[in-house]
Formats: sequence, structure tokens, C-alpha cells
Amino acid sequence: MEKKSVCAVVVTYHPDDGVLDNLGAIRPQVQGLVVVDNGSSEEKRNRLRLAAGEVEFTLIENGNNLGIAAALNIGVKWAQSERYRWVALFDQDSLAPPALIDTMLRAYESSPRRDRIGLLVPRYIDSRRGIPISAIYAKDGSLQVAMTSGSLMPISVFSHEGCFEDSFFIGGVDYEYCLRLRSIGYSIEECTDAVLMHAPADFTECKVNGARLFSTSNYSAGRRYYRERNTVWMIKKYWRRYPAFFAGMLSHSVKDGVKILLAETGKRRKVYYMALGVRDGLLGRMGKTVEL
Repeated sequence: MEKKSVCAVVVTYHPDDGVLDNLGAIRPQVQGLVVVDNGSSEEKRNRLRLAAGEVEFTLIENGNNLGIAAALNIGVKWAQSERYRWVALFDQDSLAPPALIDTMLRAYESSPRRDRIGLLVPRYIDSRRGIPISAIYAKDGSLQVAMTSGSLMPISVFSHEGCFEDSFFIGGVDYEYCLRLRSIGYSIEECTDAVLMHAPADFTECKVNGARLFSTSNYSAGRRYYRERNTVWMIKKYWRRYPAFFAGMLSHSVKDGVKILLAETGKRRKVYYMALGVRDGLLGRMGKTVEL
């Protein structure tokens, strides 16, 4: 297999102690590991500096929060400079099971669409709730979009098609890149034999008389802002090509707003920031514009 040509890229931001276990789980599966820290506290960075020698990874310290897209791009460019063939991208709270990378490489080699694969992802399980995270499929059976964490990508894709959209800062970075790749003929594939435990949000279950009505994600006002702003940006660019997908995203945004009003704290601030995000998306005001 191509194990020795894979570099894992992990972005950290004020990580808890569990990140060391996650890095330790990833490291034996790849040849290289680069951790890009996005402005964590000095205490957190000191822990990462010590771990860099113990776990054997390269630590790049940004000094401040440049956003997830910029941090991923820094890690990918480092891997390019070291001449790796593949990059595997992970969030700091994703725990990779043994043989995840080898399983995904085998899936790539056996895929009839491997010459067109731009991104390969595992199945995801919500580590907090223990349930599968729903995937979004295209009509041909491939994925319409996929999360960044756990994704395996030929590094040549970045060389030919460019890096992540760093003006997004955070929110929708993965979706935009998937839509961009699909627009030029790449396929986004799911490796059903590989499973990654992932913690996408701190969900609250809303119940009446013990019956579950819905769950809500409790994202901060800042996160809500970037999600809405970047969604509007993507709609402006990709609407004609993917109308059904964006109709679903708009419906999801409306439902999120209702859930916030019904069940979350800080609802006025969150809904206000969602509206600001829509406005700035329409105006094309991108980059880091609000604090998280």
C-alpha cells in the first residue's frame, strides 16, 4: 500500500488533553504528521511542543486564529513541500481507529472511479451520541459534499485545483471545496469499510413527555454568522449547478433558526448574527469579520 506517502494534517485551536490521544492514534498510520495550531493559549502550545517530540510530528504555530481554511492550506502546503503523495485531514477531536488510512487506500485502489476521485471519506459516527452522521449523496451514488475531517486526498488535486477558500475563515470550507471539485469532474467518494468517530456539535435533545422532538447544535453566534454568510457565498457561485442541494441548505437554515428560538440560549444574539451573515454574504464581505 501507499502508507509511506501519506501526510496527516491536524488543525488545533485550544485543544483539550484528548488531542494527544488522537494524534497518537493517527501517527502510526502515516509517514508524516503536521499539526497547525491556530492561536491556542501558551499553555496549550507548550503541551503541543512537548508532544511534538514524543509523538513525532511537525508543529506549525500560527500565533493567532487564521481560520480553518487558512490553517488547512498551511498544512497542505507543508506536505507538498515535503513531496507527499496524499494528505489526510483531521479535526483535533477526531479519533482515528487502527488501519483507517490503509482501509481507505484499499478502497481507493479498488474503486472503478479512482481516476476521478478528488476526495475519499469514511463513514462518520457521532462520538457524543453514538449514532451515524447522515451523508449527502448525489444521484450517481457518490457524495454530493463531505466533511473535511477524516478525508483522504491525492495531493495533486491541490496542485491542480488550488487550496481551500481561506476567505471563508470557518464554516462551509469543506462543502465549498467539494462543490468546486464536483463542478470540474471530480468525484467525492465514501469508504463504507472505514469508520471515524467525530464530534460535530454539542447537541441538545428537546423532548416533551419523554418523546424526542428534535435536536439542536448550540453553535455560538459567531459560528452561526459564518455558516450563513458562507452559505450565501456558495449559493451565489454554485446555485445554477446545484439548485436542489441549496434548496435543502436554505430549508436547513430556516429550521435552525426555529430551533434556536425554541430551545437555545442567547437566541436573540444568534438570530441577529445569522441575519448579519446573510447580509455580508450578499455584499461579498468575506474573511474574518466577527470574533468566535
